Amino acid sequence: MPRLYSHEQKRKLRTSEAGCSESCTPRFNREGRGIRPALDSTQDGWYVSIRIEDKTIPDYIKKPLNEVNSILGCDLGITKLVHFSDRHQIDNPRFSTNKKARRTLKIRQRRINRKVKGSKNRKKAANKVGRFHKKITDKRTAYQWSVANTIVSRKVDAIALEDLNISGMLRRCQVKTDEKTGRFLKNGQSRKKGLNRSISDASWSDLILKIEYLAVKQGKVVIKINPQYSSQECRNCGHTDKSNRDGEKFICTECGYHEHADIGAAKTIRDRGFKIVRGDSAKLAV
Repeated sequence: MPRLYSHEQKRKLRTSEAGCSESCTPRFNREGRGIRPALDSTQDGWYVSIRIEDKTIPDYIKKPLNEVNSILGCDLGITKLVHFSDRHQIDNPRFSTNKKARRTLKIRQRRINRKVKGSKNRKKAANKVGRFHKKITDKRTAYQWSVANTIVSRKVDAIALEDLNISGMLRRCQVKTDEKTGRFLKNGQSRKKGLNRSISDASWSDLILKIEYLAVKQGKVVIKINPQYSSQECRNCGHTDKSNRDGEKFICTECGYHEHADIGAAKTIRDRGFKIVRGDSAKLAV
């Protein structure tokens, strides 16, 4: 576990070739080899994380693909953080984009702008903003560990997750210009800015990493699925069309099949996971 150090203690921290300081050696006198500690600076001090290798602990063994009989499909979202293929949902608290957090951040940012540049009062106001961001990060991290544990503890052999290109989803819209006048036209970036904030607040990539970490410890398989058209494909007739989905509602324009769009997407992801498991190859999480 990370240990909190002050700035003065950080200066006194000495590391040996094995990677452990003299003060930390008694805590790691098991049979194993220490690795160089990692120092991390935060708003409330320095954290020292020391990783050790203990060869007496056996490696975790994943379940072979031919033994996978049940798969839980997960669809990540913003209105709800996770939709399961068994129709369960997990709420998204919106730690940094809710009304109270945005108002608090706006007030504290305004206090920084009103202070004289380079003054101690400006540094104090900036530290308060930093501590507020760290508080949000800690809340989000704790909640994600709880969510990941809830997902992995399900009685299934494998978990199917979306292989999302989050950096591409956060990319800015292309610039549009008028061919005659050369002036810039509206490209929807002002509307997409709010969506980008919600995606960053949900922090899907960190949640996926936690799910993969806990799944390995329990010997379960994590399968990455291509999410393309998963919420637009009809599960009854296979018709794929953008007009099939209207918000959270899914109504097929061909056969009239209707369902919750995100839960239907989770079921589609689960079915695609079964196709990968029963096929010749599968793209597994590391």
